[in-house]
Order: sequence, then C-alpha cells, then structure tokens
Amino acid sequence: MGIEELREEINNIDAEMAKLFVDRMNVVSRVAEYKGARGIDIEDRDREQRVIDSKGILIEDDDLRPYYTQFIKNTMEVSKRWQEHLLSGLRVAYCGDSYDCEAVKTHYPDGNLVEYASYQEAFNAVSEGECGIAVLPFETSYRGEVGKVLDLIFFGDLHVNGIFEHSDGKGLTRYAVLSPVEVETLSNNEVSSFLLMFTVKDEVGGLAKAINTISAYNFNMRIMRSRPMHDLPWHYYFYAEAEGNDTTENGRRMVNALKAVCPMVKVVGRFS
Repeated sequence: MGIEELREEINNIDAEMAKLFVDRMNVVSRVAEYKGARGIDIEDRDREQRVIDSKGILIEDDDLRPYYTQFIKNTMEVSKRWQEHLLSGLRVAYCGDSYDCEAVKTHYPDGNLVEYASYQEAFNAVSEGECGIAVLPFETSYRGEVGKVLDLIFFGDLHVNGIFEHSDGKGLTRYAVLSPVEVETLSNNEVSSFLLMFTVKDEVGGLAKAINTISAYNFNMRIMRSRPMHDLPWHYYFYAEAEGNDTTENGRRMVNALKAVCPMVKVVGRFS
C-alpha cells in the first residue's frame, strides 16, 4: 500500500472521529447544563484521574498506552473548555465584602457575579429564578457558623451542591453553593459527605436517639451544631455533616430510621 492510500485511510478514520467528537461534545453540553443548574464545579481532578486510569487499561499495547492516556487528557481538557464557554453566562448571587467577592470570582471565574445587600436577597434571587446559584458563607474559622445562612438553608428550598474554603485575610471561610436543583443519586466515588438538618422530640434522650441512629448505620458525624427555631422559643434544629453517601441502600435506611425518631429530617446537600 502506497503513502497516498495510507493517508486516505487516515482521512477516513479522522472523518469517523469527527462524528464521534460531535456526539461526545453534545453529551458534554448536557453535562454542562446539569452542572450549571446545580452549581457543580466543572473541574473534578479526582474523577478525571479515575477516568484516565480506567481508559488506560483499554489499550493492550504497552508502548501505545501512554500516548492514548495523553489523548484522553487532551480530550478532557477540551471538554472543560467547552463547558466553561457554555456556562460563561451563569448568574451567581452573593453577599458580602471584597473577600467574599474574591472567593466567588476565584471559584466561578467565568460566572456573571451579582451582588445583593443581604443573604436573604441573594437566596431569594435563586429561589425566584433571577440567578442560577448563590454562593454564601456559612462558617468561619474564627467566628464559627453564620447563623443567618444556616437558617436560610433550613427554612428555605435550595440545596447545597458544593462547599469550598477560601482565605479571607483573617482565617478560612467555608462557602455553600446553593441551587434550586439537588444532586441526584451518585456513586460512592463521587460523593464523600452529606448535610443533614433535623429536629428532635421534646423528650428524655431525644437527641441521643438521633445521634445513635446515625451511628448505628456507620456514618461518622464530623460536625453537629444547634440553632434556635424562629417560631418556637427554646426549641432547636440541628445541623450535621456526615461522612459517606446517603443515596446508597444503607444511607436510605439510615434516613428512614432517623425519620422514625425525629419530627423533621432534611438532607440539604451533598459534596465531595
């Protein structure tokens, strides 16, 4: 076979790859739409490495494998750039000082940032469809929780689909990414923690029953705090961060068991 015939064969393969490229990017567009609706980061380096490792085993030729791995890396980089293009108009609500603005810009460099005068207004902007997501501080390393934001999460209708830390010059601040659409069922590798809010019965051992129920299903609570109920003096709701995946069968059993001993239970978010 001559060089021209070989080049023609490559051209035919390239034409097939072009069709597959369009098919792939169409699916990537749907991924971008999914992430944008939930405020999920475009980049997930842990997942990318898992994908690269899993794709490498498809190539039996040891000499070709590293070149295919590089091809996959380049393809994923192109996919991320396409997602950034599609999400460049995402409206991100926030409230706070210059440090909060810097945190949001750092995390959503292609987003259209919209500042509001209060946490409530930023929260409402997403609930009412003015913005796609809200990014609000809910805990600092030097002052503890931001109660107003936790209250909005407890009493409101938005979901926490991500948490990130940012230095504000005094210490670290944790920000919640809030969206009207929750992250659906995920694999064990894609979610490492979930956020619970619940109330307990006004009886002896009410809180102990809730804690023991969570522990009985082998979920470790890293954080638990209480906040006063607005309309019930001396009554409280509890906020907890637990390690693990509540969307597994074991997680669903735990939530159902918790509902049996608690008047109100909400899984308000998941994050990795």
